[in-house]
Amino acid sequence: MGKAVTVVSLLALMLFAGCGATETGMETTTPIRPVIDPGARKAALAELPPAERRRYCKSAVRQASLAVEARVSGPISSQNSNAQIAGAAIMETVEGWYAGHPSASRILRDTLANGAGIGAFTTILPYSPSEYPGYNPMNEPVYQVGNFLLALAHGYAVLEEDYPEDTELLAAVRQWGDRLFEITSNSSDTFGGRARGVDRRTLIAQGWAHWGNLTGNREALDAAYRYFVRAVNSIGSGGTDRVWRYVYPNRVLYYRNMTYGSAMVTAYALYRSGASDVYTLAPGGGTLVEGAAHYWESFLEERPDNLRETRTWGSRSPAWTEVFVREFPHHPTAAKMASWLDRDSRVPKFAFTSGGGPSTCLYRRLPA
Repeated sequence: MGKAVTVVSLLALMLFAGCGATETGMETTTPIRPVIDPGARKAALAELPPAERRRYCKSAVRQASLAVEARVSGPISSQNSNAQIAGAAIMETVEGWYAGHPSASRILRDTLANGAGIGAFTTILPYSPSEYPGYNPMNEPVYQVGNFLLALAHGYAVLEEDYPEDTELLAAVRQWGDRLFEITSNSSDTFGGRARGVDRRTLIAQGWAHWGNLTGNREALDAAYRYFVRAVNSIGSGGTDRVWRYVYPNRVLYYRNMTYGSAMVTAYALYRSGASDVYTLAPGGGTLVEGAAHYWESFLEERPDNLRETRTWGSRSPAWTEVFVREFPHHPTAAKMASWLDRDSRVPKFAFTSGGGPSTCLYRRLPA
């Protein structure tokens, strides 16, 4: 029975990922609007009373440990990825920079200079968990490194803000990030290549979209858009799920969160980069907005207590709701999301889906 379910699961992933409407591509004549203006955002946060600012951003920094090789180890349920850990450290320091930590700028500069100098994570080692014989050995490391570009993009934006005169360093970091994009790209443009699955593809696209948006790499934006369109195929009419209820029926909320959450963050970066249709595309019958709203309503109905147990970062984090509320403040479900975000300071609400990222600090609308 288990083997049969696995076969059906893989077929479903490949079927839904590979079909759908013709992709329109990115608009190349529209100027890219960066997802964030670091200087303006930091200045606006500085105007808030200290107690209020602490509700948005944590003032902490952490030195990221970098290596040439991207390694994933341990069982798949509790794996250890050095690229993911490094990305989380960079994003923690980025958040510290917005909060006004005096050492954040220097640490980010040193970290990115070191990464560019050694070509961090440009050698990707295969990962074959012992509990899954025959598992595609490039699944995890490819998506981990692709998603690392989310952290690198925000780190680069801070670097560009504080050290605009250091053109040599900025060029070196861009070259490093562009290389990571090339390594994680799949030339076949299908979900049947080096890393399968709509969840993994949206996490990779999340990194590509932010790197393209904040550095102007339109090739990365084009690739992120293609993966995004295929991922939206998994959303049916009215926002119903077309993949995970068949693939992992006992963990459908988990996988929908991982897929729709990173897709929402990807869409935000793509929209600001000229893809005006990302919120209205419905190749599977439903839009991303419908899918995310349907998921949230299901989450509230089926597992309301889980919202208080969610980790502050990782694929279980629903922090992508900050982006949904920002983009669709008048949507009925956005009101429920905003209420959850506001009602309890103990509820984790700072991280992007997988790989780290302080979404409240970066994207929440500040009081007028």
